[in-house]
Amino acid sequence: MEQIRLEGERVYLRSITYEDTDMIVRWRNQENVIKYFFYRGEFTKESHERWLKERVETGEVVQLIVCMKDTDRPVGCTYIRDIDYDNSKAEYGVFLGEEDIRGMGIGKEILNLTVDYAFNVLKLHRIYARVKETNKASLYSFLHCGFEQEALLRDSMFSDGEYINVVILGKLNNSK
Repeated sequence: MEQIRLEGERVYLRSITYEDTDMIVRWRNQENVIKYFFYRGEFTKESHERWLKERVETGEVVQLIVCMKDTDRPVGCTYIRDIDYDNSKAEYGVFLGEEDIRGMGIGKEILNLTVDYAFNVLKLHRIYARVKETNKASLYSFLHCGFEQEALLRDSMFSDGEYINVVILGKLNNSK
């Protein structure tokens, strides 16, 4: 896997490693993280290592660990997935695994660093995201960072006993 390090003001993003597996599994199985994911099944060490081998190592996904600059503490994960070089597009995702850093405004910094990498290094033309309409903080971050709402998929997902809407947001690389 290519080693990546992206520097921001308060965070830096680094390449994920197999040594991050236990931490990722712990984060992904927290209820306050699961509730915003589309995949709601149990997340295991084996499934994560399979993801790394089949998706990250093949280049279909660029996955980065979010670390606080002042402490080097890992706090979350960001990724560019389903990279489609034929159509120059990919999907963006992020989650913060450490409860105490949520609400600090670092989501926008993470988003901007990742999208900049997608546009300027991977040379993608379009990046998009799927967000549950109930995830107001993520929707705000995307819109604040220049994403536009492209679609609202009504009752697109059955989650926690109810149908919910899914918002599709996208951003184009206008520098190309």
